[in-house]
Amino acid sequence: MARTSVSNETSNMVCLWVEPWGTDHWMRPGEEFVVVTEAEPEQSPFNVVVHGQGIRCG
Repeated sequence: MARTSVSNETSNMVCLWVEPWGTDHWMRPGEEFVVVTEAEPEQSPFNVVVHGQGIRCG
């Protein structure tokens, strides 16, 4: 399984979108989430994008 940690190091709530499912998860300041894929790391890499509206993993 491939996994990566995503943390909110800001003082604001941040939205984490998980693609391709389109689910969103709100992170409080200081929270950390771990995003996990079902495939092996070498088979299914994913990207983490930080932008003005939040964070996207897909």
